[in-house]
Amino acid sequence: MSRKKGDSRDQYHIHLNGMISRLKNNLMRDGIGARASRGALLTVLNFGGTSGLRLFSNLVLTRLLFPEAFGLMALIQVVIAAATMFSDFGLREGIIQDKRGEEQAFLDTAWTLQNVRGWFLGTIIYLSASPIAVFFDTPQLTQMLHFSAVIPVLQGFNSLGMHTANRQLLLGRLTSLALVSQLIGAITMIVLAYILQSVWALVYGTIVGAVAHTIISHLWLPLKTNWFTLEADATKRLFSYGKYIFLATVAGFFVNQGDKLVLGKFVSLEELAIYNIAFFLATVPLLLAFAINDNVMFPLYRHRPPGDSADNKTKLDRARFAVTGTLFAGIAVIVLIGDGLIQILYDARYYSAGPVLIMIALASMPRLIMLSYEKVPLAFGNSKSFSFFKVSTAILQFGLTIVGVQQFGLPAAILAPTITALIAYPFLIKIANTYDAWSPKHDAVFACIFLVVAAIVFWLHGDLFQFSRNL
Repeated sequence: MSRKKGDSRDQYHIHLNGMISRLKNNLMRDGIGARASRGALLTVLNFGGTSGLRLFSNLVLTRLLFPEAFGLMALIQVVIAAATMFSDFGLREGIIQDKRGEEQAFLDTAWTLQNVRGWFLGTIIYLSASPIAVFFDTPQLTQMLHFSAVIPVLQGFNSLGMHTANRQLLLGRLTSLALVSQLIGAITMIVLAYILQSVWALVYGTIVGAVAHTIISHLWLPLKTNWFTLEADATKRLFSYGKYIFLATVAGFFVNQGDKLVLGKFVSLEELAIYNIAFFLATVPLLLAFAINDNVMFPLYRHRPPGDSADNKTKLDRARFAVTGTLFAGIAVIVLIGDGLIQILYDARYYSAGPVLIMIALASMPRLIMLSYEKVPLAFGNSKSFSFFKVSTAILQFGLTIVGVQQFGLPAAILAPTITALIAYPFLIKIANTYDAWSPKHDAVFACIFLVVAAIVFWLHGDLFQFSRNL
């Protein structure tokens, strides 16, 4: 009997070692599939590490600073995001997609344009600081924005090695770069918050993190030093591809930051801070999906177009199922334990973030189903269709948010993205189907799962949507 048990254990270990060996061999290969697998793993590690650092620093800082400080920082981040996205003409996507994306003259031109853009953004933020402070009725924003204007200037000097590594699905050093620079920024924030007891700790820490990111990007990423160059053909290619990307990124700002922009106008800084904390925790799976979509699925569509062969389509569908299933599981956990999680992690000043967290997490599920289709046209160089879709959804979502918040308060800001996603779904599928990228089975399965999770949430939290206009 004992010999049989020993044989079973030996067989189990042989089987386990074989699985580990096969996994290791698959990850160590140099083909596109292996790079995509490594890219997905590194994207998860990158996102998990940066999110973990952000959560840790957030927990420490909420005990050192007052809630309004996080509301102020949220407004600064919205302004920087607006300036950045309003001037994006698709350098990253252009480098990944263009056949000249690894030529030195092309990269030098892209770096020059990135640098000019950084100075332009810094100037705009500095000059618009006072009007923005008046708009939000927050005088202290003026000086903070004057200091924060240096952030896009620093970002303009970043190495383009980040984009070429992304193009080749070589994401190891990108992961290290993100983690180390964020760690430096987080430590700076915590130390200064302890010393200064002021929101300025967040501003200075963000600037230090940007400095670290720029320096390390040149030290760690394998790319020749870029010089100021404007080659005519490269400039034409980047602007030709990026003119529609510009529209898409402007739209992306209103899709991803419009809720904070509207709430910043209509609610207090403390309420905005509570919403921001809930939003950060609730959207971890969705933000991870964005990262995987950008770093893995987008380059993978370019290397393995689903319309080229049944094998390509099958592998892409399998990858989509795996990503959505894993992230849906994460959202399900969040909606079930969200309220208790807030009470464990934060003090009583932030308890009202619990039900908000549950609502945001649940509302993100329909968008997650659609997300992997959004950049399909970009992978084939069709930035026009992508941009028109993003602009249309942004107008709809931002309009719903403005009207809804004034009429129904906070729940409208949370539900506007879900309503927009449901309305936009048929149009997105029409675009995806052009490239044979639609997976109806994937969408149907996860739509059913969403309905089940929503029913459980309503059963456990029957009064979840009984919010007043205030948090």
